Amino acid sequence: MLRCYRPLAALALVVAAPTVAAPFDFESVKRLAKERLLAPYVAPADSGGLDPAAWQAAHIKPQHAPWTMGSRFVPLPRPARRGCVPTRWHSIQLNGVRPLDYRPTQFEWAGAAAPDAGGGGFCGFDLLYPRAAGAGHGPFARIGGERWQLTGAGRPYGAAAWLVASLDHNGVAHPVPFTDHWLVRPAAGAHQLRVYALAESATLVAAAQMDLMPGSDARARVQLALYPREGIGPLLLAPLVGSFVQDEHRPGRVSPLQDEQHTVDGLSVRNPAGWIWRPLHNPPAPRADSFLGAMPRGWGLRQRDRTPASYAPGSPHPRQPDVWVEPDGDWGDGQLRLLEQPAPDLAAYNVQVGFVPAQAPAPGSVLELAYTVRWQAREASMPVGRVVATRSGAAGQDARRRYAVDFGGLQLPAGTVPEAVVDIGRGGQLHSQRLVANPHTGGWRLLFDFDRESEGPLQLRAYLQHDYQAVTETWDYVDLAP
Repeated sequence: MLRCYRPLAALALVVAAPTVAAPFDFESVKRLAKERLLAPYVAPADSGGLDPAAWQAAHIKPQHAPWTMGSRFVPLPRPARRGCVPTRWHSIQLNGVRPLDYRPTQFEWAGAAAPDAGGGGFCGFDLLYPRAAGAGHGPFARIGGERWQLTGAGRPYGAAAWLVASLDHNGVAHPVPFTDHWLVRPAAGAHQLRVYALAESATLVAAAQMDLMPGSDARARVQLALYPREGIGPLLLAPLVGSFVQDEHRPGRVSPLQDEQHTVDGLSVRNPAGWIWRPLHNPPAPRADSFLGAMPRGWGLRQRDRTPASYAPGSPHPRQPDVWVEPDGDWGDGQLRLLEQPAPDLAAYNVQVGFVPAQAPAPGSVLELAYTVRWQAREASMPVGRVVATRSGAAGQDARRRYAVDFGGLQLPAGTVPEAVVDIGRGGQLHSQRLVANPHTGGWRLLFDFDRESEGPLQLRAYLQHDYQAVTETWDYVDLAP
């Protein structure tokens, strides 16, 4: 549930109260966030660290790791990186909170020249966790800058999340970067790790508690308290981010030698009324799409095509996890917002999606929410069939377009033929449609032609039904003018 209230009177009392020795917990982080809110915002200095390519190879020396390399969870603070807001790192242990000061001599620089201390902070941290018995530790979490992400055992990183973002008057999302991390050192044999964090921008201070749980499907339980400043605009809550260049729909538009380049290829939404699938774009100009209606029960960026032959040889993309959000309760009026920007390659996270409340919180209030984020090796089962692929092209006439949408996973009695429902939005006219069995997928292929009557984006929707009941998710797409 989304809770918003005004704590200003209580805030004055909290700041003025004498300090009392107490365990460091989420309430402690929220008190620090309130203190930050009262202080003038100071934009962070550039970290002065390495460029991203050299940064990937640098690593902390084992003797300077905050916990022993034999720990079940092994956090490895990352060095300063150009463009990364410096972060402070703390370990919470039985004897109290212990900070780790940043020094360039703590790191192996892999042949690069050691930079100056710069802004005086780390660029987040990596977290290792044991693989199968006797296989040592492997990547589990990466948190730093404005992003955080988990992965399952033996899988590469893929889609990520932001803690929170604000939207400017042009609808562009600006993530709020981390500034402080506190890791609670777990007891021996523990299977989850608690992280506290502060994030700050000119318009917002955020306090977070993140309980990280490893596994083949890694997940995190997030509690968030947001403290708006003057100038706050609309918020993007529980935002997920990924990279999309091209897929089988329009291969070769950016890179002619590769069919598919993406860490995610679609947005999945679970509404009270059913499921929606939106294939992603790499648009020629930034665009935003909103999904109106009741509060979604969940949304996620999926990597649905996991066929290695679809990608360049040795590509990690078929093994990268999906990311899925399940909000606690009803967050009230608002809309799910999908943002897409043009990208020539996978270096940028050019796809973002999150929930935008109908009203921005007022400065001096606090907004509290909770949700769960899952990084999944495989998409969870659905009660209906799903979209397998989308393709389109000219239909032989001047303005006529043709789409082929493949559906699979339908649960119908043998010999049952579903019915296709196609909706062409304002600015287009459906010309014809037909549904054929697809022996290659064991599902059904919907083919439909339509005439364009305008040059603007055109909303398209389609699903399959039986006895007037939907038996697939709804394919939801925006056809951009050729």
